[in-house]
Amino acid sequence: MKDPLPALLILADSPHALTDLCGISLLDRLRRVVRKLGFGKAMILSNSVEIRTKHAGQSSWYRGEIALKFHERKTEEVTISDVLDCIGATTLPPDGRVLIASARFYCDERLLRVLGDAQTESVLIDSDPPSVVKPFWEDSDIHDSDRLSCAVLLSREWLIGKDRAALLRQEVASAAVSGRIASVDAAQQPGYVRSMRRNIRPVFFPAPLPEHRAAAERLLRDATQKHVLDFPAIIHAPIENWLILRLCRTSITPNQLTFTGAMLGACVTLLYAFGHLWAGALLALVFGVWDGLDGKLARLKAQTTELGKREHILDYFIEMSWWTALAYHFHAGGQVRYAYALLIAFIAADFFERLARRSVEPKLGRSLNDVSRFDRLVRCVAGRRNIYTWLFTFFLLLGAPATGFVLLCCWGIASNVLHMIRASQIRARGWR
Repeated sequence: MKDPLPALLILADSPHALTDLCGISLLDRLRRVVRKLGFGKAMILSNSVEIRTKHAGQSSWYRGEIALKFHERKTEEVTISDVLDCIGATTLPPDGRVLIASARFYCDERLLRVLGDAQTESVLIDSDPPSVVKPFWEDSDIHDSDRLSCAVLLSREWLIGKDRAALLRQEVASAAVSGRIASVDAAQQPGYVRSMRRNIRPVFFPAPLPEHRAAAERLLRDATQKHVLDFPAIIHAPIENWLILRLCRTSITPNQLTFTGAMLGACVTLLYAFGHLWAGALLALVFGVWDGLDGKLARLKAQTTELGKREHILDYFIEMSWWTALAYHFHAGGQVRYAYALLIAFIAADFFERLARRSVEPKLGRSLNDVSRFDRLVRCVAGRRNIYTWLFTFFLLLGAPATGFVLLCCWGIASNVLHMIRASQIRARGWR
């Protein structure tokens, strides 16, 4: 989000703001999202400050927690006067902006980012809600004008020019219908998320009724799943999803899952190095499922951090330690005399493939695995940790683990060479 950030006002009324989705309330989810967007403080306007204060005090996850200032609302609905009273104690200049977000809604982080970056009065709308969220709207107590109440960016000057007794939602709805304030349409926002290698439609919807909460949670859970997967990951996905829907309601954190996964990975390395190939292979298969849990849980509960996004570096070193341990085992046992040469060629090919990716992916705006149908097909079977693990386990079943090691190295080298060729082709075609 661009600087300077607007002031932030969160509308949090009971009971909607306390609606639990995937282990956290809508209010706590909103606080985590705006913290990721760079907000360091926020005002909370509520019809029950006592409940809000208690809830906020019990829901502190983020290390750099937002400084909260609570304001109690005496009126039945939010008025212009309520908003002006909240921002009156701030240093917001007359032309300063305030982002007003309601905690009775789930709102995609990308929509709040776009709205916060707007330089003029803007309101969040959805001209064509996806069919999956329509029941949440139809069966709620949301009125037509309330559909514009999820998030709005206003200037202090705009607010001062309105009747203080007027309802905020009615003034915003009137201005939006007449075109006096701009609209940020969720249906028109880019859906492709490069880190997820897929299109994820940004949505917002009101707190779902109890009978719709399972559907809402499935929607949020499905949005955590990366696409363009290798074949083993396609098998892992349902298992991971089943585990995530249960882990999200516990106090277990993504970092704890990452640490446990690192311990599992280290055990695999030791087992391989000391020749316990079956135990190592079985634990490696478990690691393949476990490794996807921390990222999914972090995305589901809005707990992603910059450090967490670099967790793949740890995964890389764990993976390379496995193949190094196997090379040591097979070389020491005399089964593969050129094991270290194979390993060096494997690591070198992987290194140059990563350089090739970095040379094209930023300009493509998407993963090299997601450029064409051919690339997506290659991703299913190309050399990856899961593919290597399955391949090695298969040859272990056949009683030829040394052959499995040689083939996984050769398969990895061939896959990396193919990716480098594809990167060269894309560069030659002018990034199209």
